[in-house]
Amino acid sequence: MRIYFSGIGGVGIGPLAMIAHDAGHEVYGSDRQAGLITAELAEHGIEFSLDQSGAALRAEQARAPFDQFVYTSALPDDHPELVAARQLGIPTSKRDGFLAQLIAEQNLRLIAVAGTHGKTTTTGMLVWTLQQLGLPVSYSVGSTLSFGPSGKFDPASRYFVYECDEFDRNFLHFRPWLSLVTSIDYDHPDTYPTEADYLAAFRQFGTQSERVLTWPELAEVFQPDNVTVVEATDPRLSLAGEHNRRNGTLVLRAVEAMLDADADRPPRADDSPAPDDATIDNASVSSQQADDSAPANATILDALNSFPGTGRRFEKLADNLYSDYGHHPVEIAATLQLARELSDHVVLVYQPHQNVRQHEIRHQYADCMELAEEIYWLPTYLTREDPELPVLTPQQLTEQLTNRHAVHYADLDADLWSAIQTARHQGKLVLGMGAGTIDGWLRQQLAIKEVANVLIIDTAGNVILQQRDTTPGINNPGMITGFGGAVESGESVHQAAVRELREETNLSFDASDLSYFTSIYQPHVNDGQPRWVSYFVLKNQDISRLEVYEGAGYYRLTPETSLDEVNLSATTRQALTQLRQQFNA
Repeated sequence: MRIYFSGIGGVGIGPLAMIAHDAGHEVYGSDRQAGLITAELAEHGIEFSLDQSGAALRAEQARAPFDQFVYTSALPDDHPELVAARQLGIPTSKRDGFLAQLIAEQNLRLIAVAGTHGKTTTTGMLVWTLQQLGLPVSYSVGSTLSFGPSGKFDPASRYFVYECDEFDRNFLHFRPWLSLVTSIDYDHPDTYPTEADYLAAFRQFGTQSERVLTWPELAEVFQPDNVTVVEATDPRLSLAGEHNRRNGTLVLRAVEAMLDADADRPPRADDSPAPDDATIDNASVSSQQADDSAPANATILDALNSFPGTGRRFEKLADNLYSDYGHHPVEIAATLQLARELSDHVVLVYQPHQNVRQHEIRHQYADCMELAEEIYWLPTYLTREDPELPVLTPQQLTEQLTNRHAVHYADLDADLWSAIQTARHQGKLVLGMGAGTIDGWLRQQLAIKEVANVLIIDTAGNVILQQRDTTPGINNPGMITGFGGAVESGESVHQAAVRELREETNLSFDASDLSYFTSIYQPHVNDGQPRWVSYFVLKNQDISRLEVYEGAGYYRLTPETSLDEVNLSATTRQALTQLRQQFNA
C-alpha cells in the first residue's frame, strides 16, 4: 500500500510511519516543522513535506494515488489535509486503528504498555531488554531512543511492544496479549470529563487484554480473572529513581511471561528461521532461579540495569542539565526523587502543559516540588484549549505550593538561560520539565556558540582586562575585553576559561580558583551569528609580574573609573556593571 501520514514528525505518527515502511509499505507524510523525529525519518529514507496546507497531499496523490491517509488524534476535523483526503476519496484512519490493523495482519502478539505515567520509559526498557537478549522485536515508542529508531518492524518477531496511550481513548483500539499498567491518575480531561470516565476506560482496556500485569493498588480496576499482581519492586534492580525500579520490575515479569509462553509455542507457519543468537532457552535467562551466583541467572537483570533511557525522559542534555517530558504532579514528584538520588541541589524549570489540564490538577501541585531547592515557573504551554476557559496564571498555579518561596516566575529568554548556567556552574542539577516547547528551547540554547571570558581582580580590587592591539584589519582595534575565547569541542565552558587564561597570561592558579559569574547573550557578532559569553572571576591576584601574550597587554580598571570612559566590548561592559552592582550590594 501507499500511505500518507499527516503529522509524521510527531512522537506517535513518526514511529508508525517507520514501522509501515519496514513492513514493506510505501510511505510519505507531512508536518508543520522539522524535529528529532523527522531527522530519524530522513535517516530511514522516508520522504516528507513541511507543507500541511493540503497542496503536498494533492501533488503526491496526482503523482501516485494513496491507499490510506493516517492521522493523529490531535488533528482537528477541519484540518486542510484531512479535508483534502476526504475530497480526494482517500480512505482515512487514525493512528491506532491503522496500527491495530497492521498487528493483526502480521499475526503478532501485542505487549501493550499503558498507564498515566511511565509508559515511554517502560516501553523503552522492554524493547532494550529484549534486544539485549537477542530476541527479535517489533515496537513503537513515543520518543527518540539512543539505541534504535522510535519505531521498527522486524519480520522475525513474534511480539509487538507498544506504548499504548489513553488519550482520545486510543488504547481501546487494541486487544493485547499482555498489558503492563504502570499507574492510573486522572488525566486528559478533554477526553474524559470525569475521573469515573477515566477509570471506566482503563477497566474496558483490561477486559480487552488477555492478561494484565500491574500493582496491588490498581488491581481493583480490572477483572480479577486476568490480573497478575506484582507485589513489590525487585530489590536487585539498580536503576536510578524509585519509579524506574518499579517500571523495571514490570518489565522483568513481562519478559519472563514472554519466555514462558514461547517455551511451548510452535513456530508460526510464516516464521523464518531465527538466527542462532536469538534462540534462547527460557531457563537460561530466568531471573527466578534459586542460585543467584549462576551467571545466566542475571541476564535479564543485567539488561535492565544497563538501560540507557529514552529521549525526553530524564535525558541528559549536557553536564548538570536534564530534560523530562513530565507535566503531571505525580510525574514531577517521581522525577525529582530520581534527580535527588544524583544531586543534593536540584533546580526545576517547569512549563505547565495545556490550560484545561491545569484547571484539573492545580490543587495537586501542593507538595510535589518540595525536592527542588529552586523552581523557575513558566507560562502554560497552550494546545487543544477550550476558548471559554480562563487561562490560569503562574501565580494562580503556584499559590498552594508548600515551597512557594522557592518559585521564580520566568520566560524562555536570556535571563532564564543565564540563571540555568549559574546553577549548572555551581554544581547544581538543572531539570527542565514539560511537554511543550521547553525541551526544544534548551537544545537550541546548547547549540548556540559559547565563549568563555575571565575577569581578573587584583589584590587592590582593580579589574584587570585584556586590550586588543591596533593591527590593521583586526576587528575592534584597541577594544578592552576579558581574557578568553571560544569554547572548543569536547570541553566545558569552565575548562575553556582555564585554558584560555593559561594560554594568554603567565598567571599561576588552580582551576578551582575560577568562579562562575554570569552568562550574557550576544545576538550578533562579526560572523553574524549569536553567542553566549560566560564570565568567570579570578580574585585576589598579584599582577606585579603579569605578562599578557596576546593583544596589546592588559588594562587596569579601578573601582572609580567610569565604564563610559573605557572602550569596552558590549558584553564586558554588561558583566562589569553586574559585578559592580554585586560589590555595592
